[in-house]
Amino acid sequence: MGDRFKQLPAEVRAIHDVFRDGGATGEARVAGASNPVAALLARIVGFPKPGSHRLHVHFRETDGRESWTRDFSGRCFQSHLSQRGPWLVERFGPFRFAFDLPSDTEGLTMIMRRWWIGPLPLPGWLAPRSTAREWADGGRFHFDVPIALPLIGRLVHYRGWLEPVEI
Repeated sequence: MGDRFKQLPAEVRAIHDVFRDGGATGEARVAGASNPVAALLARIVGFPKPGSHRLHVHFRETDGRESWTRDFSGRCFQSHLSQRGPWLVERFGPFRFAFDLPSDTEGLTMIMRRWWIGPLPLPGWLAPRSTAREWADGGRFHFDVPIALPLIGRLVHYRGWLEPVEI
């Protein structure tokens, strides 16, 4: 993000600066899959179950790659983030997703632009639909992450807040 990172709200910058054992903790509300096929796919990926959850996110950085482990009331899933050209690339298992990160003093948005399985690019019309947002409100970092598939529907939609854990 370069200089745009400095424009983000302090609470958003603080979460992205957390690289220690404590991570961040908060709460999340999860809307589950919209149908049985989507529910099966969400379970395979490891997305959280519907409901209200205590949330802990552990962050680790190694050689320019961030690992985020999200723990929703004991159900965990992990992704890895890195930079590829102008994009933030997030990897879930064999899948990689490239995002633009438009941002301003209010927060940032993650807009998916491309995706791959391994090194093979996949068609955009089959890509998951997700425009995630991060912002500050009431002194906390807030997030809203909807994920849906064309022809299948919503896999998961989670939203909530986090605060860095003080060690």
